[in-house]
Amino acid sequence: MDRETELLEHFRKDNERLRTALKINQLIAGELKLGPLLKQIMEITQSLMQAESCSLFLYDEKSGELVFHACSGDKEDQLREICRLPKGSGIAGWAAENLQTVRLTDVYADPRFNSEFDRETGFVTRNMICTPLIAHGKLIGISQVINHEDGDFTAADERLMESLVQMVAIAIDNARIHERLMQQQLLQHDLELAKSIQESFLPNEMPQIDGYQVAYHMNSAFEVGGDFYDTVQLQDGRTAYLIGDISGKGVSAAMIMSTVLSDLRMELTHGGTAASILNRFNISLCKKAKNGMFVSLILMILDAKSGELEIANAGHLPPVHILNQSIWQHDEASGPPAGIILDADYDFTRLVLEPGEMVLLYTDGITEARNSDHIMLGAGRLLAWLGECPETPEACMDFLTERIQAFIGQATQSDDITMLILGRS
Repeated sequence: MDRETELLEHFRKDNERLRTALKINQLIAGELKLGPLLKQIMEITQSLMQAESCSLFLYDEKSGELVFHACSGDKEDQLREICRLPKGSGIAGWAAENLQTVRLTDVYADPRFNSEFDRETGFVTRNMICTPLIAHGKLIGISQVINHEDGDFTAADERLMESLVQMVAIAIDNARIHERLMQQQLLQHDLELAKSIQESFLPNEMPQIDGYQVAYHMNSAFEVGGDFYDTVQLQDGRTAYLIGDISGKGVSAAMIMSTVLSDLRMELTHGGTAASILNRFNISLCKKAKNGMFVSLILMILDAKSGELEIANAGHLPPVHILNQSIWQHDEASGPPAGIILDADYDFTRLVLEPGEMVLLYTDGITEARNSDHIMLGAGRLLAWLGECPETPEACMDFLTERIQAFIGQATQSDDITMLILGRS
């Protein structure tokens, strides 16, 4: 081959490599799904570098290992069996630990080379280039090409490989950012859906009963939560008020809430005392409960004519009776949270709500709230505030919410806050 022919062949190969590099650049701009992107890059890299095989390991920061993700050539299944390489192990591990490219013309002459893969598969590794992928100054993986089709890899091949992996690193980084954004969008969509479902089950307004007023407040710590409240008119003319807290937080608790409220409303249609309704609901929930799910709640049934209240408590904070001259916190719950013990036998207490008196139901997001100094609000502080609160449910609710918010200040709310106040004129 004369000199002119050699130059033409050289320029032809350079042109092919340039075209292939441009193709990779187009992939970076057009493909944002990590799996397909990596597979295509490996195939193009193998062709560009004229290698028998090309593989890619991504760095797992948590474990400190290089995790196999993609390759080209006929040994992908065997490489998948390796799956993970400790950082510092073998040629790839050394390149990752030292953030340096390694080019070997005879891998078996290098003590860092691990020949175990060759022994297990029958593959013969002759030479290689192993290059770290770095994005924003951080290691994200290792790419290696193995066995040049025409002799050894040259210094020019090494420079080309280093230029190539810079594009590959950008592509992987972009794809990861895209995946995170998609996951965030999906999570946001799920949260919005869960919130709309939760809000559809909560009452928009309380029924108006002559001589009585009711106020309620709910502030979820997250977009959705596990607290709930409700009011239901019974067939015998009485009115049921309830407040509760489902184990767990977030979307799962919000989804369970819809089932809990549906079951409670069904049991309320069958009537009975507050205790018998709670007993039936507990049995129903125990048969459905999974993964330790349970519900603490208070059921309070008002006979508006007499002012009599029946109160049944399943593992919830006791209600507070706000009298004209004093505060009286009721006894603790008569049984465990619903959904735990199938044969739990709940009892109920009676009281008469006299004119000018109120009853507060609340969840533990209030008493367990902490300020920026990590001081807990506590039941004692809440009871002291109740001794100062105005005489109507709505005014009292405004007073309490202002006090609670002032106490929490700039601290992050860690649990849902829910209150219901029933008062008699």
